Amino acid sequence: MILLIILIIPFITGLSLLLIRNSAILKLVALISAVANLLVTLSLIFSASVSSYSVDWISFLGTKFTLGYDGISLIMLFLTNLLFPFIVLAGFKRDQNQTPILYALILFTQSALIGVFLAQNAFLFYVFWELALIPVYFILLLWGGEGRRNITLKFFIYTLTGSLFLLFGIIYLYQLTPGSHTTDFSAFYQLNIPSTTQVWLFWILFIAFAIKMPVFPFHTWQPSTYTMAPTQGMMILAGVMTKMGIYGALRFLFPIVPKGVLYWQNTVIIMCLIGVIYASVIAFRQTNLKKLIAFSSMAHISLMAAAMFVMNYYALQGLLFQVISHGVTIIALFYIVNLIGERTGTLDLSQMGGIKLRAPNLAILLLLVILGSIALPLTAGFICEFLMITGLFQQSVWFAVFGGLTMILGAVYMLYAYQRVMLGDLRAGFERIPDIRSLDYIFLIPLIIIILGLGIFPQPLFNMADESVYAMQNFLKPVADSILAIIR
Repeated sequence: MILLIILIIPFITGLSLLLIRNSAILKLVALISAVANLLVTLSLIFSASVSSYSVDWISFLGTKFTLGYDGISLIMLFLTNLLFPFIVLAGFKRDQNQTPILYALILFTQSALIGVFLAQNAFLFYVFWELALIPVYFILLLWGGEGRRNITLKFFIYTLTGSLFLLFGIIYLYQLTPGSHTTDFSAFYQLNIPSTTQVWLFWILFIAFAIKMPVFPFHTWQPSTYTMAPTQGMMILAGVMTKMGIYGALRFLFPIVPKGVLYWQNTVIIMCLIGVIYASVIAFRQTNLKKLIAFSSMAHISLMAAAMFVMNYYALQGLLFQVISHGVTIIALFYIVNLIGERTGTLDLSQMGGIKLRAPNLAILLLLVILGSIALPLTAGFICEFLMITGLFQQSVWFAVFGGLTMILGAVYMLYAYQRVMLGDLRAGFERIPDIRSLDYIFLIPLIIIILGLGIFPQPLFNMADESVYAMQNFLKPVADSILAIIR
């Protein structure tokens, strides 16, 4: 029952917000809802018992409304409910149009994302997958920046195309289940799909998740969407929705088409590492701070995808750790970018400089977040990137070399951006830039504590994912062993 409560709290609160006309009150109600959901989630994490919820839903399709979780689901659920209080808080003390609708859409998105991570059958997963897209589409369309109509249409076409691939894959798998058919993940995992079928079915499923992450070359919707998106929409996309693609791949590809995964493993890893280099180089060439952070996010996600397909213990632990680390770091970065844009009226790096002279506290907090982003030791970013690169090394030395460039190139373009924005002489017109307010401390300090805290004491997250990591490896191990036996 607790899983159903976690699912419906944001949905019911979102509906109630449509009846509130006072912006300050409805924002507070939205924040209370998000914090309450986080607290309920923490109680679930620290509970010794395993919770689930199931009722009959669409009987003739063999589909139940079933919610449950394992270690991977729990990490994704924790990420979602950890970040949404900050996403709601990001709009406090800011003038926003149609506030009831905006915050209702934000909470509807939270509810749909929770559904994605808790769904225990593929049809229910797909329903929530699509429901998560709809409110984000309207957030981008109604509150986005310049060119939002064309950019949002491109985003919608990309994600809808991926969804159609996923739907085809689910229908195909449904037809393969014995008897009266079912869409339960447990039934899909027991299918004995021929190797030749797995080879092409892999791409049907993978494309859907690759678009959502996104990874090269399915990424072209991302930079323009991130640049145009309002701050809260950006945080939802970069902080949580990219992880839907990672979660979907872990939930579908490795257990259902393991032979397809092994067949295309090196191809996908190379493709992802190309994305790491490509995004890093493009980030360094950016003159717009927001676009630079967008390509930085793509570089980190590409490394995560590469580590996922290595499928050894170190890579998977690093991947799941990075899910939390990247989510926390990226929303802190986008929040600070928004602060800089509000204070200076520009995000053009060529027009910035010397901001630390007028806003020294902002400069310090930005530096701390950047150090986490570039994986400085004793930050969460270092732990996960070290593990992912170690995992890549076990697969290939060259994979580790190119994967490790994320840390080097990331340090180059992030510190370069920091230098252009914060250091040097104060630009004309910046003399009256205010330093950060108390609300900004409330937003940023907890995120920085998480970045540093997980870097110093990472074990709780490892414990949460440990059992599921071993389970994921076990899907591929028999297949890999049989291939090795044939080769020998």
